[in-house]
Amino acid sequence: MAKSIRLLLVEDDESDAFLTKRAFADMKGTNLMHVPGGQAALDALQSGRFDIMLLDLNLPGLSGHQVITALREREEPELVPIIVFTSSNHPGDVNRAYEAGASAYVRKPDSLGGYQQVADAVCRFWRDHAEIPGRH
Repeated sequence: MAKSIRLLLVEDDESDAFLTKRAFADMKGTNLMHVPGGQAALDALQSGRFDIMLLDLNLPGLSGHQVITALREREEPELVPIIVFTSSNHPGDVNRAYEAGASAYVRKPDSLGGYQQVADAVCRFWRDHAEIPGRH
């Protein structure tokens, strides 16, 4: 039986959130929760367990960089893999995300087909190859 994947999407742009949710809705065995900002992401992680976080960098209030730093600096850090999912192609953002503790950095595509390719790749990798913390 295929592993189910619980995703936390942290995205303030409604059109990007719509495309991401639509792409992951086509992936069987995924359960995606969407929150619009960094503080809401931290709150969601306090109250629920997720296998993967898809995190935009440019958020109101706490930025994606600040969310990563806050999670990794906790006394008992969340073990959730963080995939930065952003439109930024600035090398400084890439470096800063990895230095803070991001697990991966993925640029947002420019079409629904591109979002579906990302959703398929994420799901296939996490289901078929990755060991997810706490799910051995």
